[in-house]
Amino acid sequence: MLFNQNVLNAFCDSIFTIKPERLTPVCSDEQGRGTVVFFEHEERELVLKRYHRGGLIGRFVSSTYFFRSLKKARMWQEFELLAQMRDMGLPVPRPVAARCTKTSPCTYQGEVIVERICNAQTLAELLCNEALAEKTWEALGLVIRRFHQHQVDHADLNACNILINATGQIYLIDFDKSHIRARHDHGWCQSNLSRLRRSLQKWKNRQPTFHFEAKHWRALERGYQGAQVSPVRSTHAVPVASR
Repeated sequence: MLFNQNVLNAFCDSIFTIKPERLTPVCSDEQGRGTVVFFEHEERELVLKRYHRGGLIGRFVSSTYFFRSLKKARMWQEFELLAQMRDMGLPVPRPVAARCTKTSPCTYQGEVIVERICNAQTLAELLCNEALAEKTWEALGLVIRRFHQHQVDHADLNACNILINATGQIYLIDFDKSHIRARHDHGWCQSNLSRLRRSLQKWKNRQPTFHFEAKHWRALERGYQGAQVSPVRSTHAVPVASR
């Protein structure tokens, strides 16, 4: 188990014990991606995510993964990546704990806990109810560019993995299978943007009301192309491993 000693007072494996009825489906472009639960611990609002497979494989093996090493386990990598991005000053949830449970000598199941971004909705949820100002789309483009200029390649940048809170602050979430690239490259950056645009178009096609138009994407591109990286801060604790 990994845990952030500045969030948890001590190793606490019981933090992962959540009643099944409290589990909530993840907002996702695909069905079967996993479940999350929002809960409180030591007066903190937290989110637990249990890793589940999507797609065709997920129909047969829903939550078990092949075990190679602890540091290559998906929850370990996401926890460490979140900690690195927090040190870069990027807007992501603070990692709290991660647990790898061996189900056999060769397989495991994984869970990760992060701090909840309170009073926030996904971009998809917001656009189902209202049109966002072009300045908000520009701000989103700026945020995405900041991640790219820090070489962060989000593996699944879609309308459900972007949160906007009540004050307009924008966060990216769900960094499963994401990583920091060795160098900046236009190809993978453009791939991230294209994935997001496809996601938005998919939502528009399947929802009776979804406030996304070509002008909104142009505003996002303006923000992205004019972005400058904010100074890197290092104000967050380095997580420690514990078993």
